[in-house]
Amino acid sequence: MRRVIITIAVLFGSPVWALTYMGPPASDVKQGELLLGFDYSNGELDFEFRDDGVRGILDDVDSDLYLGKVGLGLSDGFEVFGRVGVGEIEELGNEFAWGLGTRATFIEKDDISWGALFQFTSLCAEETGYLGGYLLNGDFDVYEYQLAIGPTFNHNGSSVYFGPFFHFIDGDADFVNVGSVDIEQESEFGVYVGVLWKLADNSSLNLEFQGTDDAEVVGISLVHKFGGPSKP
Repeated sequence: MRRVIITIAVLFGSPVWALTYMGPPASDVKQGELLLGFDYSNGELDFEFRDDGVRGILDDVDSDLYLGKVGLGLSDGFEVFGRVGVGEIEELGNEFAWGLGTRATFIEKDDISWGALFQFTSLCAEETGYLGGYLLNGDFDVYEYQLAIGPTFNHNGSSVYFGPFFHFIDGDADFVNVGSVDIEQESEFGVYVGVLWKLADNSSLNLEFQGTDDAEVVGISLVHKFGGPSKP
């Protein structure tokens, strides 16, 4: 079966196929704290694929991503988390999405924390339907990897963060009259910035923007912390 390379050119970042909400690169969790949250993103994208004279465009594919999040502080400033939910894809409906990640603070001085995060996100569709005008033949799997590093500036429980990041996409899809195609990103490097507001002692709301040469996304997240060490 013919295999061609499909590259992604994003008009307004898909949360799964292009970029996914990340959050601050540094972690402020305490050992034993449990994190419960919810992440939402909306996006629109184009696909372009070509090889040996074969060329096609998937125009303006819309998607919404809804992910519940559970995290745990393994030690002060070091957390792991998992996410599960659905991706609502134009013309395909709701599809299962999930992911895993970790975040850690490695330098903390005064009101500035330096940290790094890594996360993995997956979206899989197993049905027949149209995607960007092309007939999908029951198989669409995409896996995204993101790595970010940078500072977080804290003030009275709220914070601003920014930094560079890398993202890599690996996947495949089967299209009728096209065949099996490989999926990958066009740009691996980008920058992002976010603002986190303290809503209560253990609750926060976060707004974030990410961008590369070929993708951009806006994400929103709500997180609440439970447990942790007892206060004296």
